[in-house]
Amino acid sequence: MAINNIRYIYNSNIGIELIFCENSTISYPTHNHISVLTIGIVLDGSILLTTDDKVSFYEKNQTFVICPYMPHSISAHSSYTLLSLCIDKNIAAHYSTDKIRSNIMALLTSALNTERINQYQILQLLNCLNSITAYTDWHSESQKPFINHLKKQLELYPECKISIEEMAQNAFISKYHFIRSFKAEVGLTPHQFQLQNRIRKAQRLIHNAETITEVALTTGFCDQSHFIKQFEKQVGLPPLTYKLSSQTMKQKEMR
Repeated sequence: MAINNIRYIYNSNIGIELIFCENSTISYPTHNHISVLTIGIVLDGSILLTTDDKVSFYEKNQTFVICPYMPHSISAHSSYTLLSLCIDKNIAAHYSTDKIRSNIMALLTSALNTERINQYQILQLLNCLNSITAYTDWHSESQKPFINHLKKQLELYPECKISIEEMAQNAFISKYHFIRSFKAEVGLTPHQFQLQNRIRKAQRLIHNAETITEVALTTGFCDQSHFIKQFEKQVGLPPLTYKLSSQTMKQKEMR
């Protein structure tokens, strides 16, 4: 049986993705999901999810919600299979609720057709989605404009060489005040957030890249060994193993 198998089904236009972690034993350190609302369901096994100071235990068929920028970690004491429905929070400004739901249903149907999820689990996910429809916190932005600006810059261009000192100067505050303010808003330090986004970009690029070195350089790492170490720390697998174990299936946007 394959271990730590990762598969994706995603709508390449609207910004919705399903991620399957099958027979995984990976534990993830504290991180957040940028601009993405995540609804997860445990398909098999169990996980420990830590958010802020709250630790929750989830077993088969139980769902959970992770809002954008919410710091969290996942601990695995045995193998688990997990499905995550990831919804870009910005799609609400461009698409109607009905269109978003129809595309979500299309993705879940694709998963059902490949026998990776059953009808009861689809119902559990949809019930969870319905329960947070009126929940507005996941759309909110920081009340500090300089934090919002920097977040977007680090999300779009994490490979750019910019020091903490330069970030603080651009915000016209001291270095230590800036770090405290950023962590209070985002849940990670600026350096942690930049590294996380570099690795996220590497995950997107790695499938079409010729070499791991190419991905490392493109995402701002001058040292390949440092890139491999950070990738494995955040993803749970070395870059090459991740590339070989993950499969991506695209789905066209529904009209």
